[in-house]
Amino acid sequence: MASPRGANICAHFPHWSHISAGDCLRAERSDPNSKDCALLDGELINSFIKEGKIVPVEITVRLLEKAMRRDMALGKTDFLIDGFPRNLDNVTGWEQVIGDGADVLGVLFFEATETEMEKRLLERSSTSGRVDDNLESIRKRFRTYEQETKPIVE
Repeated sequence: MASPRGANICAHFPHWSHISAGDCLRAERSDPNSKDCALLDGELINSFIKEGKIVPVEITVRLLEKAMRRDMALGKTDFLIDGFPRNLDNVTGWEQVIGDGADVLGVLFFEATETEMEKRLLERSSTSGRVDDNLESIRKRFRTYEQETKPIVE
């Protein structure tokens, strides 16, 4: 499910669309009719998510671009992309694929303690059905964040 913060922001700005990188990946891996994601990609996405690792940038950027094009057809002109970029490879991949096709205006960054995030994610696990909403995967995601995401935020 997309973050409530992103949905709230877009509710006040109708030309904006909220796109969650994670939602795009989860939808794609389970879509048997997908023309963009072969079964191998779906299995690959699933294994990366379960292990708390970052999905290869080629897959993620392709899915983000697909979601942006879909929403542009609905009249959206601006995008709040949630959960991306997660590492330097994501930044480079975005620049290579999207390049001048989109103006990046900035980054929103929300801080929360690891304890608070763990609590929220474990609460979410009771209804989410996500393979990565378990203590082991959550802690792996925190390590990935510390090693790969935090440096690009800084």
